[in-house]
Amino acid sequence: MNIFLKNTLKMAAFILGLALMTGCSATKWDNVDKSPPVRGLLAMIQQDQMTNITDRGYRVIAAESAGKSFEQGEVDIRLLVIDSSGIPVQKFVEDRTKLMHLIVVSKDLGTFMHVHPEYVGEGVFTVRISFPHAGPYLLISEFIPEHQDMTVHRQWITVAGEMPPKAETLPDDSYSQRMDDLHISLTASPGLDNIIAGEMVMLLFQVSDAETLQPVGRLETYLGASGHSVILNSSADVYVHVHAAEEMSSGSNVMFHTVFPEAGIYKIWGQFQYEGKLTTVPFVVQVR
Repeated sequence: MNIFLKNTLKMAAFILGLALMTGCSATKWDNVDKSPPVRGLLAMIQQDQMTNITDRGYRVIAAESAGKSFEQGEVDIRLLVIDSSGIPVQKFVEDRTKLMHLIVVSKDLGTFMHVHPEYVGEGVFTVRISFPHAGPYLLISEFIPEHQDMTVHRQWITVAGEMPPKAETLPDDSYSQRMDDLHISLTASPGLDNIIAGEMVMLLFQVSDAETLQPVGRLETYLGASGHSVILNSSADVYVHVHAAEEMSSGSNVMFHTVFPEAGIYKIWGQFQYEGKLTTVPFVVQVR
């Protein structure tokens, strides 16, 4: 049995398990649709996760707009998208309401940004980025050239300035955090301490009021989804971008399904919008 079919069957079994759950802790699965539709399950699994998609021969040339080197602080960046022949790409198709999604992550995974450059024509996008410190940064550009599939281009840039203290990415001891007025927790099936490389995992983010710890009202749609999650391993060479499984998310709970391709330490950033404000919450897990 191939791994995709194996994971699909596990996913179906998990959904049936949710449907049969009774007497379970409300703090863990409250507001989750326990009888979600299974029709279209295979398509849902295939479409909602992007894992190390290739650049398909396209390149993104990043440069400081004024021709200077990248430096700590605010920088205007110019991104030129060219095809395998070196010709600028003229037309793009929207993905999740944007022509380009740009993920910016420092090498130590301490800094994370998900921004949307503006297309100015002739293959050129522009965006302003604020680099908090010097060092290597990974730029991940997601875009769809007209009549083509999703394309993901990765490149490292070096930012000059003051280097931050050296930090090591380690698994979290607790999977709940306060982010401003919100309390956000992460649970998983199987458990967060039992994630196996190559196996399907369901990640459940629950958003509560930070003071009362009661579930907040319904989260708002952000970029066409209830939530977004970006996942990188500690060496930043395994990249996963997954969107909420809408059929299994409701109210203040957002569920993602994903597969961690290989063992190691991974950082997960969940992004949600509530009362017009975008919140990004990070967690670090160990995959065996």
